[in-house]
Amino acid sequence: MNDNTVKKLIAASASVIVGYTLKQLAQKKWKDVYDEEPPTTHPSEEINWKKVIIWSVVTGTVISSAKLATKRYLTHKLDA
Repeated sequence: MNDNTVKKLIAASASVIVGYTLKQLAQKKWKDVYDEEPPTTHPSEEINWKKVIIWSVVTGTVISSAKLATKRYLTHKLDA
């Protein structure tokens, strides 16, 4: 593997770890606030669309932004 590939692999791995960690944290906080599991769109359950949309927007925005920031930061630092 060349040096550039290793740097990309490190940055990608770190962003996956950050994403997983933030998802776990978001699920825990949701349980703390609402005393229930985060919403799903499982067809056998009654769907509360308001909670599904809130969950999707918040987790999608936070996790994607954190993964992007991690990847950019590490790419910049590893190139320096």
